[in-house]
Amino acid sequence: MSGAVDSGQGGKGKGGSQDFDLNLAPIIDSFTVLIAFMLVSASFLSIGILDAGISAAGVAPTSDAPPSVNLTVEVAADQQLILKLAGKSDAKVSLAAKDGKYDLPALTEKVGGYRKQWTDLNAVTLVSADTVQYKDVVQIMEALRKNVPVVLLGGF
Repeated sequence: MSGAVDSGQGGKGKGGSQDFDLNLAPIIDSFTVLIAFMLVSASFLSIGILDAGISAAGVAPTSDAPPSVNLTVEVAADQQLILKLAGKSDAKVSLAAKDGKYDLPALTEKVGGYRKQWTDLNAVTLVSADTVQYKDVVQIMEALRKNVPVVLLGGF
């Protein structure tokens, strides 16, 4: 590609215009490398989505009436589980850590008791602190699903 540059003297006198060549090959080469890099890196990026709103297999469909109580499980960073009931019955129970881990058997037992007391309790909302590790959230979800068919993630 070539172009012309005026010397600024209006075309009069010496020097008229200067021709130059613009070398586009390095620019095209760099864009080719960038496009190839972006395509390769895009194949390595995969976003994992945890669909926590799916009910367990074999569970009968629930009625459209809202449940008489709502259960929320808060996962604290200090490995404490806080269970909050709201609705016809209001309660707040804290489950302390055992041996530096979340007390999942106590959680399963407590949620099972709530489920027996409130038969229309079909969903639990799980809210975790930002510093809680992903594997801990999954383990707590598995423990909750032993008694409740639907575990919803909230508070994000």
